[in-house]
Amino acid sequence: MKMLMIVCPKARQDEVTQLIERHGVHAYSEIPEIIGAGKTGKKLGTHTFPDKSSLVFTVVSEEKELELVAALKHCATTLYPDEGMKAFVLPIESVI
Repeated sequence: MKMLMIVCPKARQDEVTQLIERHGVHAYSEIPEIIGAGKTGKKLGTHTFPDKSSLVFTVVSEEKELELVAALKHCATTLYPDEGMKAFVLPIESVI
């Protein structure tokens, strides 16, 4: 099992969750507003840095992880240069 943690522009959150669902994954969690800084700059929700990001995460099989990563890479190519999206893959040792 693998956990995908996807940091995406808040404006693209629905697009990301729809992508996940189109690939047959219907169990995921969302944190709709996160702030931070990265390669595309600061997303702090302030007057100076007004954007925010969202975090979407899901746990899937290793086969589904490869499928979703490929789809997310393609999705990232459609973003504007200052939007940015990252997906992190973490191993899941057990599910309780």
